Amino acid sequence: MKLVDVVLVGIGGYGARYVRALDDLPEARLVAVVDPMAESTEHWNTIQERGVRQYRSLGDFLAAGGRADLAVISSPIGFHQEQSCLALRAGMNVLCEKPISATMEEALRMIEARDAAGRFLEIGYQWSFSRAIRQLKEDILAGIFGDSLLFKTLVAWPRGSAYYGRNDWSGRITNDEGRPVYDSPVNNATAHYLHNMLFLGGRSMESAAHPIFIEAECYRGNEIENFDTACCRITTDEVPEILFLTSHCVERNFGPIFELRFERGTIRYPVGGSIEAILETGRHVNYGDPEADPMGKLRLCLERCRCSQQQPAFCGPEAAASLTACVEGIQRMPVHRFPANDLARRPLHSDDDVLVYLPGLVETFQDAFEVERLPSEFGVPWTSPAGSVDLTSGFGRQRRGETALKSHTKRDVMLSTSIGEDR
Repeated sequence: MKLVDVVLVGIGGYGARYVRALDDLPEARLVAVVDPMAESTEHWNTIQERGVRQYRSLGDFLAAGGRADLAVISSPIGFHQEQSCLALRAGMNVLCEKPISATMEEALRMIEARDAAGRFLEIGYQWSFSRAIRQLKEDILAGIFGDSLLFKTLVAWPRGSAYYGRNDWSGRITNDEGRPVYDSPVNNATAHYLHNMLFLGGRSMESAAHPIFIEAECYRGNEIENFDTACCRITTDEVPEILFLTSHCVERNFGPIFELRFERGTIRYPVGGSIEAILETGRHVNYGDPEADPMGKLRLCLERCRCSQQQPAFCGPEAAASLTACVEGIQRMPVHRFPANDLARRPLHSDDDVLVYLPGLVETFQDAFEVERLPSEFGVPWTSPAGSVDLTSGFGRQRRGETALKSHTKRDVMLSTSIGEDR
């Protein structure tokens, strides 16, 4: 069996999961790791014992004559575009962690680099690689459910002071170097679940729904630069309405849950369950749990490297960029502070890890999910009216499927911010 040589860029945080996953994949050989702080990570001793070479930058790896079949980019979001393009130009295939990049401009550069290199570029939204989601999408595209009516998702995950203090970009708009990061739950910890709705709304297995209009309420309870809570309604060319409710300023975990409503059926995903569809005929279809194989994305990319024939993307940059377009729009909204007197505090994972939360926010989100409205639309006291952004001006409507991004090499409006991975 031909081994696939892998260089892993970023081995701390989420990158540690790739180190562990590669141990269980005999078809892969980790030839090098790239991380300027590798010595401080949990797998440093193991990597040294195995004789895996370590470099401070991907440029150093290449300058030393390093080569690999697959580059896994698991670095902070501000480096995704630069490192992915460098790896592609060096002839490597790339699996880049989500989100694709900080800005749409960067996403376009990555697409151009992929096309010039003739290699593949996959983005690590793991649900898009899962058997459950892919079988569901095949049935949606086959017309079993009819036209889409409304998609909605709720996910609330508490994050404390340790989370926001773990690096120089958590909760920020730009990092210390001035690189865009747009760190928020929408584009980091819970980005998978907004992307999932966009992905399932796409008109082909390789595309996602194209956002054209966004309404959003953005809030924060933590002392951070960006928002920690967002309530969004998104209109796309393909799905009339997408509702997304997410926060880190909550007392307890809840979700993700989603419901996808169509003309001829409804699809639901409950907390910790499986995706189940109920058709108007009364037929039930169980698609399984999209969390069943979170590292399937790595295994499938290794298979792509070993295959001599060109294969369609599982989650390519065109599909992943729809979320980035949403994030750029949401970043234009005002951010409102929760009333200070309404906030509470408690230790989260340790006495030093302080959670700031708004009591009752999970229940408010549950109500909003049920009535399919933003919180300001049904009289919640602390709310402010939603802002709105028309993405058809400035970004251009992407009406030509997955090739649309390629035709927009320049944008009339470029925003100055972006986001990072939950590491």
